[in-house]
Amino acid sequence: QQEWDVVLVNIVADVIIGLAPVLPAFLTDKSVLICSGILDVRLPEVIAALEKAGLTIQQIRSQEDWRCVVARGGKL
Repeated sequence: QQEWDVVLVNIVADVIIGLAPVLPAFLTDKSVLICSGILDVRLPEVIAALEKAGLTIQQIRSQEDWRCVVARGGKL
């Protein structure tokens, strides 16, 4: 399996939530995961799924009703 320095996921919340358990496999402890395309009302669910997968939320960005989550995590 290949690991990446930056992983971008720009798609709806349901897909991000579904992918959350496998995302850490593509990351190292120095990788950055950027998830966008998240409606503000779905943000808590996305954060919960990413944290459950072992990722640490670093930043949340907002523009109108949309959210972008920056997280770190992965294999040490």
